[in-house]
Amino acid sequence: MILVLLVNLILATGKLKQHHLNHQVMFKRENDVVVLDASNFDAALMRFEVLLVDFYAPWCPHCQKLMPQFEEAATILKQRKSKINLAKVDCTKESYLCHESEVRGYPTLRVFYHDKRFPYLGDRTSHGIVDFMEKHLKQEEEKEKQMLGYRHRHQEDLP
Repeated sequence: MILVLLVNLILATGKLKQHHLNHQVMFKRENDVVVLDASNFDAALMRFEVLLVDFYAPWCPHCQKLMPQFEEAATILKQRKSKINLAKVDCTKESYLCHESEVRGYPTLRVFYHDKRFPYLGDRTSHGIVDFMEKHLKQEEEKEKQMLGYRHRHQEDLP
């Protein structure tokens, strides 16, 4: 019974999708931020449970202002051994990827948690990023616990 629930949860979160990619792709980091492109984006979504992606353009003044804060947040999360990772996509080089991610302006921050995508709604400071992401992760984990409990209670009701 528990095995069935776990398999359903894993399938629901997409963790079994092309699992082998997870171990074959190497990820370059710059100042603790994962560098993503079309060749590794999907693998990153599978490898990293929680990912905040900065879709940026190097010429954009707002992006230039955000990047040091983003890098500092990535370092803080790494030091805390958090499961949250920060990544970036250069939209001047990866226009298709940015189009697929519905980027309309720069910088655009998106949270990826399992197979779900969320807008980033926090402050654009290092501590604002860390606080928002930690709270968001906690909320999503609570939702999963509640769903697992709900499924477990209703599985018992089945003949």
